[in-house]
Amino acid sequence: MKFRASPMRSTAAVLCAFLPLSSPVFAEDGETEGNVLEITIYPKKFERETNPLSGLPALPERPGTLTVPSVAQTQRDMSRTPGAVSVVPTAKYQDTYAHNIEDVMDFTPGVFARKRYGAEVRLSVRGSGLSRGFHMRGLELLQDGIPFNLADGSADFQEVDPLIAQHIEVYKGGNGLRFGSSSLGGAINFVMPTAYSADAPNLVRLEGGSFGSYRVHMQAARVIENTDVFAAMSGNHVDGYRDHEKEESIRFSGNIGHRFSDRAETRFYLLSNIVDQELPGTITLQQALDTPEMAAPNALTGHHQRNVRSVRIANKTAIKLDDGAVFEFGGYAGYKRLFHPISILIDQRGPVAGLFTRYRDEGSLAGHRNILTIGGDLSWGEVEAKVFVNNGGSRGALTSNALQSSTNLRAYVENQFYALQDVALVTGLQATHSYRKFTSYSHPARSDATDFSSLSPKAGILWDVRGNAQLFANVTRSYEPPTFSELTQGTGQYVPLDPQRAVTYEVGTRGATGSIAWDIALYRAVLRGELVNFTTGGGIPAATFNADKTIHQGIEASLTLDLGAQGLDAALPEGSRLLLEQAYTYSDFHFEGDAIYGDNKIAGMPPHIYVAALRYRAPAPNGLGWDIAPKIEWVKDGGYADYANTLKVPGYATLGIDGGVDLSKGVRLFVDARNLTDKRYISTYSAITDATAVATNVFYPGEGRSVFAGIRVAF
Repeated sequence: MKFRASPMRSTAAVLCAFLPLSSPVFAEDGETEGNVLEITIYPKKFERETNPLSGLPALPERPGTLTVPSVAQTQRDMSRTPGAVSVVPTAKYQDTYAHNIEDVMDFTPGVFARKRYGAEVRLSVRGSGLSRGFHMRGLELLQDGIPFNLADGSADFQEVDPLIAQHIEVYKGGNGLRFGSSSLGGAINFVMPTAYSADAPNLVRLEGGSFGSYRVHMQAARVIENTDVFAAMSGNHVDGYRDHEKEESIRFSGNIGHRFSDRAETRFYLLSNIVDQELPGTITLQQALDTPEMAAPNALTGHHQRNVRSVRIANKTAIKLDDGAVFEFGGYAGYKRLFHPISILIDQRGPVAGLFTRYRDEGSLAGHRNILTIGGDLSWGEVEAKVFVNNGGSRGALTSNALQSSTNLRAYVENQFYALQDVALVTGLQATHSYRKFTSYSHPARSDATDFSSLSPKAGILWDVRGNAQLFANVTRSYEPPTFSELTQGTGQYVPLDPQRAVTYEVGTRGATGSIAWDIALYRAVLRGELVNFTTGGGIPAATFNADKTIHQGIEASLTLDLGAQGLDAALPEGSRLLLEQAYTYSDFHFEGDAIYGDNKIAGMPPHIYVAALRYRAPAPNGLGWDIAPKIEWVKDGGYADYANTLKVPGYATLGIDGGVDLSKGVRLFVDARNLTDKRYISTYSAITDATAVATNVFYPGEGRSVFAGIRVAF
């Protein structure tokens, strides 16, 4: 079948097209020269040295632009948020085989990312879309602040390569209001590099290892007068740990920016994906622990797959006004096709488009510091949704033919008023209107349409206690209309559902000293109408219902210690560092007086997750060096697999190690070894109602011992 042809054949030829671009303008230290725009995050009158999100590890500081701030600028900006936020620079995971979003989020507390297969990951923040057994719901994804979700609110993060990023911003819960997010989970923003912030004019990364894995990644960056160009591509092949888990992909990302003046800049983006995945399916708990490499029998006979073709273009323009405020606006358009044989064969295709605007003013009000953000966006999408009988991975008889139309309009405002020099009062409001129309062309033909509208307020306080230490608290309201995955539930028939509403309370603290960096948040969300999924059978899309009242509460904590600065400096070579990095997530998600499930736990989430790494960094002459980091992940128990709480998933602990060495300037060798004890464990699972009454083949086994290695050449 032509659509499923291997994308790897042309990878090398396409990648090599990057190199013949014109000569770069780079300084000797790796930073760009010439027209680099330095952005003042705070007005001079209120400028502070505090940067509580900076952490301890030293990161390379590269210049930002008006459309794409640098990592340090982003950290300072996000530290003005009165709630839990995180920044994940690519430097944090450049010595690992970063294949999917799980590989880059392990030290971000509160973000639950666990691999199902290939690049498909179960992604949830504070229980957002937790029971969804496929794709993603309950989070707002963005690329450089530009909305990335489909118009109905669902998203596929497999289309974003972690290697094609400068850094990742995580706004948990109501803290995503800065980008208009109204979801329980918040927002995750993938920020692409520019030619100014790229590591080098040219970069080639080759890596491979266990399970037949190999990847080629190339980047090119050029600055030509007032125009900068960045392009990156990854070609990836994985045979997979399990049977029938092969994945092949080509991902491209590029952007072109032009600076009209120091006050005006525009940037165009192009993102394209070819992703072919074989699906091994889910198996029983015992099978997952005894024979984890096996594929589900129905996945083999039905040749289950998930193949995506997508292209997306976007523009972001930023203008700095005379009073220092920044006005951003732009738009995007894309087209996506999904060929997805499972128990049925899903064939979907369609366009998505949108416009957005954002105004941010950092000035004064009545003599006090004041930061005002106003924004809005409009999104539209249509999906031609067809369902066929699955004949061994090919189309059989057409069983459903429908058009799914979505429109969303959002407007939001957030204001931070510093009543005292170190105390900010934060207020915000978001207005949302969503429209869903389902038109069935199958017999009998019919059309169903629903509107969803809401106002979601926010209030918070941020106190700069002293130096780089902060206390914060906030209360926010979230509102989530169901996506078409819930409204049709894989049957091709419209199923009316209510939106999910929640009020979340949050308190916390963060900060950094010379030897300690911490970030702690406690939250409690009271939900009404939570969209709860349950699996009806292996390979069959989940059914969904609105729960009555549910509670999501927990603790998100990270702590990094510079052990060398705490008394071990005399035992370490001069200039070396020994860091203990830790992250802990506690989750308590449960029903509250439910007519069927009482106060039972909501299936799908381990209550305790702890990860730690002991990283040693050793310098060497001429700026070279090496580092090594033993790691541990400990999950005390895996939580319940069913809402009746009759089947508990066993816990586990895995050990790993990663590190790298600079062979010469710009040349680095790295190794990433995982699950060194070859522990058999459950990575994640789909939720079911009652394990004593329904099938329990809902488990995804964790991967066995693996070793990956690669070389990174920047020149």
